[in-house]
Amino acid sequence: MGEHDMLGQTAGAYLRKSRMEEGMDTEEILRRHRAGLLECAQRHGLLVEDWYPEVVSGESLYARPQMLRLLEDVEAGRYDAVLCMDLDRLSRGRMKDQGIILDAFRDSGTRIVTPEKVYDLSDEIDDELAEFKTFMSRREYKIINKRLRRGLHRSIQDGCYVANAPYGYRKATIDRRPTLEIYEPEAKFVRLMYQLYAGGCGCVSVANQINAMGARPHRSSAFSRNSVAAILRNPTYIGKVVWDQRTHLKKSGKGSQKHVTIRNPREKWTVTDGLHPPIVEQALYNKVQDIMAGRYRPAYQNGTTKSPLAGLVFCANCGGHMQRMTFRGTAYLVCPRKGCCAAAKFDLVEARLLGFLKDILGDIAVEHPAQSPDLSPLEEALSAFTRELSAAYRQKTRLHELLELGEYDLPTYRERMDAVREKIAQLELRREETARRLERAQSAGAAARADCPLSALEVYAASSPAGRNAILHAVIDAAYYRKAKKTRPAAFSLELVLKPF
Repeated sequence: MGEHDMLGQTAGAYLRKSRMEEGMDTEEILRRHRAGLLECAQRHGLLVEDWYPEVVSGESLYARPQMLRLLEDVEAGRYDAVLCMDLDRLSRGRMKDQGIILDAFRDSGTRIVTPEKVYDLSDEIDDELAEFKTFMSRREYKIINKRLRRGLHRSIQDGCYVANAPYGYRKATIDRRPTLEIYEPEAKFVRLMYQLYAGGCGCVSVANQINAMGARPHRSSAFSRNSVAAILRNPTYIGKVVWDQRTHLKKSGKGSQKHVTIRNPREKWTVTDGLHPPIVEQALYNKVQDIMAGRYRPAYQNGTTKSPLAGLVFCANCGGHMQRMTFRGTAYLVCPRKGCCAAAKFDLVEARLLGFLKDILGDIAVEHPAQSPDLSPLEEALSAFTRELSAAYRQKTRLHELLELGEYDLPTYRERMDAVREKIAQLELRREETARRLERAQSAGAAARADCPLSALEVYAASSPAGRNAILHAVIDAAYYRKAKKTRPAAFSLELVLKPF
């Protein structure tokens, strides 16, 4: 195809950094690419109507908003051609995404123009060449990722892995290895946080004091209870490198509807000595950890929804998410920003919310499936907990025998017996919860077989917190909570924004 065979035709231009350009200035890279594509367009006589600069990095097609916008325009037949620096800039992700992109160009008859070649997917040779190049690009991408993971593993072992510099540090290098160095304008506030907390202040009090002194976190306008607590627990400040703090469950076609981040317990963390200097002393850090452990047991995310109102209720004053917190055995709905809005008992808020929705949900009958629900996962879980309990009881008996035989001294026996008793208590609790869930599921199945329809509110009452949350999310878009200080427990207001039916 000659250089002017497309003279006067319209084109869009897609800009995206390559893997080899990671770490370089994005604006500078895209500026150079724009100049190169303009030269390519002039050579072919193309008129560039719009630019699609991709500044985010994502393997998935749906994590690239500019590519999605480009595909919509390509499918609508807006352009005769699309300019890009290389074919692999369009897609280097999954084979499924590559197929979607190539099909859009193929079906619309839109050509792909690079500085080296013009691809016309209606031509059999160009079509096969494009598929081969995207396949090889995907292969190269996987090899690079594998090498990066190996290098990351070695970096973690060497104590020199750096992602984003935490508050109090900034990025640096030692012998060409990435690490951190102390940034004193922030580090002084980190030391003060530890000293204040060790002196008896709570996280909210610490946040208020350092905010008043002018401290500002990296990603928000002010420190909160949660951000202070995160700094106080972070081993980075004693010169450690921490890995495996979270487990990421990505969206897939196997029932997972969203990306879920699970906070792993501390015993699952990978901790090693770092190359960076500590900001606080080990003794002070240990004292703070002991105080925090004695005051409360922090909640952690295990991938399940524990609150029926999760993600639904917002503070009407500041717009932040209201949080469920337990104080002396009673659950409350609390705004995390101190002084913003008074708290209310969680049960009262949930009851008020259901009262508003009674007229809507009460008339909705739940259609039972024709087949009985599959209860095998709950039954297997119940059996597994029973087996684990039996093993724990045998371990308890064995401890008695070892004490009588003189294998254990009394302090060792007591320590290990306490651990076994705690394990038994947790297993019994989980077994009882699973048994209740199985009983409810069996009752729901029996009602379905008896052709006894349940209302949505009845299903809500019998559902787990995650199930209740799903029901509310299907009806409510948001609920705005407001309550003045020193008012009666039920003197709060809720403003609902319902989803369109």
